[in-house]
Amino acid sequence: MGAVREFELEGWQAAAASYAGFAGATRLFVPALLQAAGAGAGVRLLDVACGPGFATAAAAAAGAEATGVDFSSAMLLMARSLHPAVPFRHGDAEDLPFADASQDAVVANFGIHHVERPERAFAEVHRVLRPQGTFAFTFWADPRDNTPWCILVDAIKAHGRLDVAMPAGNSVHATPESFTRLVAAAGFSAETVRHELITQGWSLPPQADLVTIFESGTVRTATLLRGQGDALPAIRHDVAQAMQRYLRDGRVVLPTRAFLMLATK
Repeated sequence: MGAVREFELEGWQAAAASYAGFAGATRLFVPALLQAAGAGAGVRLLDVACGPGFATAAAAAAGAEATGVDFSSAMLLMARSLHPAVPFRHGDAEDLPFADASQDAVVANFGIHHVERPERAFAEVHRVLRPQGTFAFTFWADPRDNTPWCILVDAIKAHGRLDVAMPAGNSVHATPESFTRLVAAAGFSAETVRHELITQGWSLPPQADLVTIFESGTVRTATLLRGQGDALPAIRHDVAQAMQRYLRDGRVVLPTRAFLMLATK
């Protein structure tokens, strides 16, 4: 097991039980993801890195023959408890436990950028898709263009440190350009690969603790926050103050941005 995979697995095992807060952000992008993938009646759809299964369950509700797969047993336990009628399987994005050409569509909602070897994951998605099958996935926009992350980073810069030790991550920057190159290299039709930037409003109660949401529902950002030591209270204070700038009708609404990528085999 590589260092990145081990780090990610340990982190998601720990985050599974408290992921609900951060899921408020990831679930915002599920409708666009499933629409892009053509989820509907009779479509055989695989949700890779499914986590608690929100996208898988939404695809099933739309009539798709949906299955979720994840490498975290804790996430799968949560998914099965939340969605008992939906099938979930244990498996790795880099070695999917599904036959060649067995799926009409594959989706991944904020999972690909956590994979140690994204190029291997893309090759596996290509393998399990039927000819003309659709692959759709999401990943976060740059933190500098993404309000929740920007708020956190600004507070950390003011009071703490950004050089917290953690595995370097995969060698691919999570950008449309990098992923377009890798998707095409995996065998997808280059002219079908496209992306769009989507902005959603992440609505939170005024007293929401954004630091705790990231600490309990993410891996890399959580590690960064846990490394702040005595600076964390000041960081938490600045984050709470910054969130008040986004009050709208009694709710904090944070502009949250992600890329949706789509490709056809």
